[in-house]
Amino acid sequence: MKLDLPVMLVLLVLAAVAQNLLPGMPGSPLKIPFLSGVAVYYALNRPLVMALVTATWAGWLTDCGGGLPALCTITFLWLLVLLLRPLRRLLLDGSLAGVVAAVTVVALLQALWQLSWARLAVSGGGWRIAGDLVLLLPAGAVAGATAYGAGLGLNRMAGTEKLRGKVERL
Repeated sequence: MKLDLPVMLVLLVLAAVAQNLLPGMPGSPLKIPFLSGVAVYYALNRPLVMALVTATWAGWLTDCGGGLPALCTITFLWLLVLLLRPLRRLLLDGSLAGVVAAVTVVALLQALWQLSWARLAVSGGGWRIAGDLVLLLPAGAVAGATAYGAGLGLNRMAGTEKLRGKVERL
């Protein structure tokens, strides 16, 4: 029996808990995008339908947990999944480095998308926003590495991911 759906749900719940319980940046609505990390992991490692379902749930949980307008993050993540699909080879076929690189960039783009869509007021002006956005780069890397590690570990435990063979060095 395939366990793709239960693994996806467990990953989304764990990511939602981490994203909502960990504090955001002081004075800012921006948080570490763990749910987006899961969506990127699925976009790079799973079939398109599973990636879109994951993006829908991750976006909905982000919007509900962050007080964002409905469909804000869902729309962003759907566009992201459709954009990342052709770039899978470039992003090393969903390896750790590819997922971390993608989520690092996605964290910045998602914050800009959410700030513009929701027209959120951030105290401190432009320099404050720029500083928060710069801090999102390492936060995105952390979210990407966490999503990759948790996703790979849970998928291996469930038997939906096989160990890759040894890489032969030239």
